[in-house]
Amino acid sequence: MRKEFQTSTRKHQNCVVFTTHKLDEGVLSYLAYLKKEVEGTMDFVILYDQSAHPIREEDYPDYSFFFFESEKLRGFFHQGNKLLPNTFVALIEYAKQYRYDHYLLMENDIILQGKFHEFIGRVCEEQADYIHIATDVEGGPLNHWPVQYIRDCPFERLYFAWCHIFYVSRKFIVDVANFMDQNDSIHYEFLLPTMAYTGGYEVRQFENFGYHFQVSWGPVAYYEFLHRIEQTHNTFYHPFKHLELLAFENL
Repeated sequence: MRKEFQTSTRKHQNCVVFTTHKLDEGVLSYLAYLKKEVEGTMDFVILYDQSAHPIREEDYPDYSFFFFESEKLRGFFHQGNKLLPNTFVALIEYAKQYRYDHYLLMENDIILQGKFHEFIGRVCEEQADYIHIATDVEGGPLNHWPVQYIRDCPFERLYFAWCHIFYVSRKFIVDVANFMDQNDSIHYEFLLPTMAYTGGYEVRQFENFGYHFQVSWGPVAYYEFLHRIEQTHNTFYHPFKHLELLAFENL
């Protein structure tokens, strides 16, 4: 039987979900920038991992939080590997309590060289179930090492998509969560695109809207250097850890 999520009040139909485990000076500057950029278009919430650096919500009255503890959240570290955080698990927990049509999940170390409010405006016009990064510097799903964990795979063909930022419908979240109850061996960077492309869902790629990606797992120094020398318009960069170096008004 399909699980159904609870309903909550909302200002907008869609929500930006910013996930982080710290609130240092750079992250706080980034949050201030993003909140201003999404105002009037989408709700904005911080999906905060309390495990390493717990905080008090009342110390940050300008923001809405949803707290979780990665160390206690079942399945957050895929197959127990700390190198494979499964952030989609935390998004599922948020969506159980806060019901939106769509959720734009983004990690705290991906930045857009361009106008973020224009980006979310374009995304919100879409009714797709899943919008993802199509760029893959590794060159196909079998070249990504987490593929070794997959077992009892019901799919004839696998797809891979970086999950530093993605846009998903509530319906798609419910369906993927139900699948994960039966088979939790497929890391979400494989599971989301594979289910989307093989299950008859409406799928788009951010590149369809004119955006470009310089993204990977790292190394950090390389991608921060790329951003510094390129600063290509409408381009996302990841990982970018030293956010305090950025003047966000110049993006």
